[in-house]
Amino acid sequence: MKTLGLFSPRVLAAWLTLAILLFAATLYFMFFGNPNTPVGPSAFSRSAIGYAGIADVLHRLGARVVKSRSASLGKLDPDGVLIVAEPLPSTSPEQLRQLFTANRVLVVLPKWTGDPSEQTPGWIDNASLLVEDAARRVLRVAAPDADIVRVPSVTNWSPNEIGSVPKVASSVQLIKSSRLRPVVASAEGMLVGELRVNQRRLWILADPDVMQNHGFPGNATFATTLISRLRGSEGNIVFDEAVHGLTEQPSSPFWMLFEFPFVLATVQGAIAIAFLLWATMGRFGVPLTPPVAMASGKAGLIENTAKLFELARYQPVIIKRYVYAIIRDVARQLHAPSGMSDAALVDWLRRTGQARAVEVDCGSVLSTAGELASSGHGGATPLSALARDIFRWKREIIDGVSRDPRPHRSNSKRSAQSGGRTG
Repeated sequence: MKTLGLFSPRVLAAWLTLAILLFAATLYFMFFGNPNTPVGPSAFSRSAIGYAGIADVLHRLGARVVKSRSASLGKLDPDGVLIVAEPLPSTSPEQLRQLFTANRVLVVLPKWTGDPSEQTPGWIDNASLLVEDAARRVLRVAAPDADIVRVPSVTNWSPNEIGSVPKVASSVQLIKSSRLRPVVASAEGMLVGELRVNQRRLWILADPDVMQNHGFPGNATFATTLISRLRGSEGNIVFDEAVHGLTEQPSSPFWMLFEFPFVLATVQGAIAIAFLLWATMGRFGVPLTPPVAMASGKAGLIENTAKLFELARYQPVIIKRYVYAIIRDVARQLHAPSGMSDAALVDWLRRTGQARAVEVDCGSVLSTAGELASSGHGGATPLSALARDIFRWKREIIDGVSRDPRPHRSNSKRSAQSGGRTG
C-alpha cells in the first residue's frame, strides 16, 4: 500500500530550493558583500578617497591599528596617535576640540567628495573637489588665524622634516598660518603644519592626496613616515570614525537577527518552524494506538486464514471439499455399501433421502459446488447457502425431517437459485 507524504513532491522541491538559495545568499553576503560598505574618507573605505590602504600598511608594519566608532580618546595609548581624517560637515567644533586634546593628533583636512558606484560596491564613480570652506572650517578649530590656498603644483618642498617627498598631481591644497610651525612646506604654503600646546602635539595635513588610497603606492613611504614621526615607538594608531558618522549603535543580539545579512538566516529559521508547525499542527494530544496488524488467538487465526483464502479466491474449493466431506460422513453413518464409486454413492444417498422425504438433493449441492470450484468464482452468499443446504441435508437424512409446517428459508432460497441456474 502506498503511503501518501505530508507534502507533494513539487511543494517539497520548491521549499528545498528556496532554503538552499537563502543559505547560499547568506554565505555570499557574509563573506563577499556588504551593501553598507562606506565609500567616504574613512579607514573602512576602500574607495579612491578612503583610508583603508594606509590602515592596512600600518598594520602590516607591526603597528596596532584601531578603527574607533566611539570613545576614541579612551582607546589611545600614552604614545599613540589619533588620526582625525576629513571630518564630515556635521561634526561640531566642540567634538573636534575634544578630540584635539589628545597628546598626539594628526588632522587631515577635507578635499574630495565622491558618489558611490552602482556597479562596484565600495567604489566611487567620480570624485569632485570640495569648496575651500570645507577645509577652512576644520582648520580654524585648531588655528583660528589659518587659511587655505590651492596651487596648481609644487616643485620644491622645503623645509621637509619627513625626508620623503610627497607626490600630489594637481591642485595642491596648502595652509597659510603664522601660528603653525611648518613640518613639510613650500613657498606657497604648508603641507604639514604643527601646533604645540605644552606636551600636546597637533599636526595638520592640508592635502589628503598623500594618504588616501588613490595616492598609493607613490606616497606610501611619505604617509607611513609621517605617522611614525608623530607617534611613540610603542604607541598605537587610532582612526576616529565617529567624525564620519560611523558610530556604534548599542543594540541587543536579538535585533541583529533582523539586520542584513543575518536576516537571511532568520528567514531560513522561520521556514523551518513553518514546516514543523505544518507537519504537526493536526496531531496534538496523545498519539492514537495503531491497529493490530494481525490478531492473536484462535479467533484471530481463523479470521486471518479466512482472509487469506478470500484473497486467493479459494473459498469455492473449500466449500466443494466441505460438501464432499459431509457426504462421505453421512454415508459412513448410514452404513452405505463399501466399494461404491462417488457417482454410485451419491445416487444411493439420493434414493435414501427420497425414501426419508428429505427435501435437499445432495447431488445438486455437490454439482453446484463443483461448478463454482471449477470457475473460481462465487460470492459469499451462494457459498454460504451451499454450506447451509448440505448441513440441513445431513441433519434431515440422519435425524429426520422437521415437523415445522413453515417453509425453510434456506430451502426456498436454494430452490430459487437452483431454478435460476437450470431454467
